[in-house]
Amino acid sequence: MARPGRRPGKADTRAEIVAAARAAFAELGYERASIRGIARRASVDPALVHHYFADKSELYIETMHLPIDPHQVQAEVVEGAGGFSGERLVERFLAQWEMQSAGADSTSFVTLAQAVTASPQTADAMREFLSDRLGTHGSAGEDPVTQSRRRALVSSQLLGLGWVRYVMRVEPIATADRADVARWVGPTIDRYVNGQLPPEGAPGHL
Repeated sequence: MARPGRRPGKADTRAEIVAAARAAFAELGYERASIRGIARRASVDPALVHHYFADKSELYIETMHLPIDPHQVQAEVVEGAGGFSGERLVERFLAQWEMQSAGADSTSFVTLAQAVTASPQTADAMREFLSDRLGTHGSAGEDPVTQSRRRALVSSQLLGLGWVRYVMRVEPIATADRADVARWVGPTIDRYVNGQLPPEGAPGHL
């Protein structure tokens, strides 16, 4: 049985836990992987995993080198002055990648893009993680299908923006100031979150 606490002779138990988690997420996805299962892979007690990481989401963020929990970004945007702001969401989305990557040749978004495009399993796990960490968009009484559409549309806009700015480096998006990009893209995010969406199969434009 695995025992709590650091094991003799092991220099970096935390790194072993991260490695075990990375393998578990790759094999099982985000939903099916568990702290207990990751602890078994690392031959440690689950309590030791919780010593380093508050929960599964924090451990996943570490394995994927994400700069911040998207749930935290969403909470900051929603709780800001005046309520939700698409412009503020875009600015925070860009800032989290660029602050982490200051002075680097490429942003961590490029690393993430490489990981999810190289492995369908990694892409599946990331999709499950985002579904778990991101709340609903639109009014509280809206049906789940429409809320899911809103969330998917917002994700497509943000991830597409990241792809254009950091991977493809399309001008003027690639070198424009974050605040300018946020002003350009923010109104589209606002429309996806709060605007009237046509029903599926109906003519019209989003």
